[in-house]
Amino acid sequence: MAKWFKYSLWLVLVVAVLAALHVAFWQRYMVEKDFDQVELAVNYEEINNIASYRGLTPVEGLKEFKKHGVTAVVLRENVLADLESSGLVEVYSGQALLTRPESEAPPWLKELTQSTTVRRDYTYILVYNQEIFKQIFPQMKAKLGHVNPYNIEVGTYIIETSLPYIQMKGTLADLGLGFTEKSLRDVQQAGLRPILQIRTWQGVTQRSIQEAFALYRDILGTSAVMFNDDTLPAYPDKVLMGILAEEIRKMHVPLVKVEFFAQRGLDQLGLLLDKQVVRLHTVSPEELKKSSPGEAVDRFGLAAAERNHRILYVRPYFTAGDIFQENLDYVDGITKRLKAEGLTVGPFAMLPPIPVNQNLIILIGLGVIAGGLLLLATFWSGRWLPWVGLLAILVWVPLTYLDLGMARKLMALAAVIIFPALSLIKNVRLEGRSPIAAVGAFLRISLFSWLGALFMVGLLAGAGFMLKLDQFIGVKLAHVVPLLIVLLFFSLSVTHGKGLSEKVKNMLNHPLQLGVALAAGVMAAAVIIYVARTGNEGMTVSGLELKFRSLLDYLLGVRPRTKEFLLGHPALLLVLLFGYRNNWFLPLLLLGTIGQASLVNTFAHIHTPLIVSLLRAFHGIWLGIVLGLMVFFLNKLVVRYGRGYLHG
Repeated sequence: MAKWFKYSLWLVLVVAVLAALHVAFWQRYMVEKDFDQVELAVNYEEINNIASYRGLTPVEGLKEFKKHGVTAVVLRENVLADLESSGLVEVYSGQALLTRPESEAPPWLKELTQSTTVRRDYTYILVYNQEIFKQIFPQMKAKLGHVNPYNIEVGTYIIETSLPYIQMKGTLADLGLGFTEKSLRDVQQAGLRPILQIRTWQGVTQRSIQEAFALYRDILGTSAVMFNDDTLPAYPDKVLMGILAEEIRKMHVPLVKVEFFAQRGLDQLGLLLDKQVVRLHTVSPEELKKSSPGEAVDRFGLAAAERNHRILYVRPYFTAGDIFQENLDYVDGITKRLKAEGLTVGPFAMLPPIPVNQNLIILIGLGVIAGGLLLLATFWSGRWLPWVGLLAILVWVPLTYLDLGMARKLMALAAVIIFPALSLIKNVRLEGRSPIAAVGAFLRISLFSWLGALFMVGLLAGAGFMLKLDQFIGVKLAHVVPLLIVLLFFSLSVTHGKGLSEKVKNMLNHPLQLGVALAAGVMAAAVIIYVARTGNEGMTVSGLELKFRSLLDYLLGVRPRTKEFLLGHPALLLVLLFGYRNNWFLPLLLLGTIGQASLVNTFAHIHTPLIVSLLRAFHGIWLGIVLGLMVFFLNKLVVRYGRGYLHG
């Protein structure tokens, strides 16, 4: 590589690093440090239930929870089946009404038949309460359209609809019918903020969205809107999604995104709402049955401190003893944990916008391209490298104008692949090092690998990624491709031949030994397990490992990744201490590559505060160094005393 070209690449890298540091540590960090207020929310029906154990009204129960830090109440939209089971309405099919003996017919049925013709395949809803009628009829009219009301007598109403009443998801029985006036009054009297949990309905139209949300807008004090089902009402129609966004925007409240609950259309809606989204974490009643209050408190603490959740939806425990008091103590535990994490308890904080500067994005991308050219030069240096760089620039810059979001994600993926591989290739050598020199080389490798993380953070800094409305792509590739690059380079480095093509030919023609084949099989199995454990949908983690993770969280505040401090970092340090003498050291080197790839990909969790990712990486590095040195010196002792024993 010509010196002028090499120095130019390093100059571009320096400029890109400065640009990424500005975005990551000035723009993003300054936003994150003040984004620290977390809201505790409870469910209205659940508090009503446990308050009754103490003989309290719902308002009294809610006020008690307010004293312990709760400021919001989730109101789940009633469905027709709920109202029927609670005795607020009665539901009849036309067939049942027509076949009822005249002697058993209630007085209202005769008046109904005088007002209309009862049809066998229609459904008739009897309402005795004017307040309930005013709640459900406008909702049915908005979402169904084909409903007819009949005022039989004072305080008695019939609602007729052509839909059959079937106890199935998405049917009339499952239709969301708003919120009772009583529940809204109770929340208001308790001085708490309602969060509306709205259900999806079938046959969504522009009219039904506008009329239904006009009803929701009339609810005073609403602090946020969340959806109940796995698919949003307007999804996947883009026009209707835009209308839905506009109606929510008129409510002047944010959208709630629930962790670990995939809802089709929600991320798209969040982007349409200009990222006015707040993330919510909860522990479901099913999970609470399998865990202790202390474990649930830990989950809430980690969700708020390490994943930027700003609403914690607290579902109650149902145990022996004073259920009400035990749940107050449970809420106290969550509040105490949040304060210990340096967070404030109160109405949720909204993530401020982070500007995306296209010029800075282009500069950071040029740094990634420079790193890619340096990596290419380690395999095959030649006069064509500047032309490859020019071609990459001619693709990169226009792509930022055509689709900036995709351009950022693709370049971020390239960054986390290139820099760990380049760092290892440049710093691992055949000769061993002293412990001090090896530690220095390890830190140098980790810092250079971290440039990939820095560039990724700079490229993906923005509310969309921090709220998980948009995500880093290629998680599996980011873990596997550096392994393949390092495997290829070091396999070729100890293969005889002049030039790349001759080395590849000799390596392919080399007889395969049984030991090498077995070792390759073991490594392949290890890589498969490693890849399967990456991401949120990876392999199930054992209970023992979960307890070990909790212990690390308790001792260090922020838990380092196991594959870094326990495997990858010690293995890489051993390679640096002993030197990469031959391919028998390849398994250790691949473990070291896994550690570096994991170090970089720690920062791919953009929703995790930057300071938390930095602490996680720091703990992984120093623990890995300590463990690696312990193994090295233990090995020296075993070898020394083993030789003495044999010679003695």
